Amino acid sequence: MKTIFLLLVAFVLCCPAFAQDNAKTKDIKKLLEVTGAADLAMQALQTNMQTLKSSNPNIPTEFFTEFQKEFNAELLLKSIAPIYDKHYTHDEVKQLIKFYQTPLGKKAISTMPLIMEESMEMGQELGKQVAEKVVKKLQAEGKI
Repeated sequence: MKTIFLLLVAFVLCCPAFAQDNAKTKDIKKLLEVTGAADLAMQALQTNMQTLKSSNPNIPTEFFTEFQKEFNAELLLKSIAPIYDKHYTHDEVKQLIKFYQTPLGKKAISTMPLIMEESMEMGQELGKQVAEKVVKKLQAEGKI
C-alpha cells in the first residue's frame, strides 16, 4: 500500500513536468514552422538529391522515390525538436516565436537563405584567394 501511495505521489508530481514538456515541444514545432526551418531543410535535401542523382547515375530512381517518401518534413520536425529542447528553455522558445512573428523577424527569415548563399560564395572565393597566396609563398620558399 505504501509503495502504491509513493508511486501515485510520484506520478502526480511528474505530471506537470510532462505537461510542460509537451507544451514546450508544441512551441518548438511552432517555432520551426514560423521560421520555415523544415521547408528550408527539405529544399536543401532536394538540392542534395539532385546532385546525388547527377553524380551517381547507377543509383536506381526507385531509391530516390522511396527516400523522399520516408524522409519528410514531419520526420524532420520530430528529429530537430529535441535539439532545440536541449539548447533553449521554454520561455526562450516563446520569445523566439514572438520575435519571428515581428516584421524584423520575418525579414530575418526571408533574407537568411540569401545571406547564407552569398556567404558561402564569398567563403569559396576567399578560400581560393588564400590558397593561391599560400601556394605562391611556398613556391617562393622552395617548399613545393
